[in-house]
Amino acid sequence: MFHVFKKVVVLINDIEKIDDLLKKGIEFANQHKKRLEVLFVHEKSTFSLPAYFFLSHSSKKNKLDRDIVENKIQRHIHHFDSSIKSTIFILEGSTLSSVLSYAKEDNDMIFISSYNKKVTQKLLEKTPFSYLILKNNSFTYHNILMPIKIEKSTKDDIKLTKDIFPKSSIDIVHDYYYRTPDVETDGLVSVVTVVGHLDKELYKNSKERDKKLFENCKKEFNLEGDFMEEKKGLNIDLFEYIENRDVDLIVMHHQEEEMFVSSLTFDLLDKVSTDFLVLNR
Repeated sequence: MFHVFKKVVVLINDIEKIDDLLKKGIEFANQHKKRLEVLFVHEKSTFSLPAYFFLSHSSKKNKLDRDIVENKIQRHIHHFDSSIKSTIFILEGSTLSSVLSYAKEDNDMIFISSYNKKVTQKLLEKTPFSYLILKNNSFTYHNILMPIKIEKSTKDDIKLTKDIFPKSSIDIVHDYYYRTPDVETDGLVSVVTVVGHLDKELYKNSKERDKKLFENCKKEFNLEGDFMEEKKGLNIDLFEYIENRDVDLIVMHHQEEEMFVSSLTFDLLDKVSTDFLVLNR
């Protein structure tokens, strides 16, 4: 068994979300026997906090009272699990800079955060970490949907997702669009997008091969799912597919060099109310 993370970090910006975030963080840390840490970041240009979180001295009215913040977080943690050990960090400034400063050279962690379009997009674009992003705040994930590409790393992605969620039902979905084979490795095909005209016979053969590989993945990992052919466009197809299904969590695997995840993830995050897990390889 393997994991993409060695510790669970609850990222808190908005005190209104503290219960959902800490509850999920404690659940994850206990389930996977990982260390729990809490990173509280006050980004005053984006998030507001109650007045009692700040120092009362007139010369320091804009400075956080760190003792009050830490005590509040500790009380919430103790309410959910009085036995779990945790470490709390409190920073002020941009969330992106704070996350990078906190993490330094340690990439083996997963952040649990609430969704804020501006902040979340920066974190996904600029940091090498994995993020569980709460939008619907489902306490238990029963039905997970994983959009996939047909490529060498797909099987590793499926194994990792099953390892993180061993008791959940996982469906995979692939939306086929015009491509042509590039390199075949370990039974899966790496592909590149083709610009211009594509021979109809080559298109047909390529689609049938991808479909066969998709079905093989379903059989090998005992999964359900659908192989779709693009109709309205990749983002629209997947959005409509998700909207018509009972899904608790969407899992995306992020690679910087692929157009598939970056723009698609941001688009789905903006439109879909389901929680998201973005795993950075």
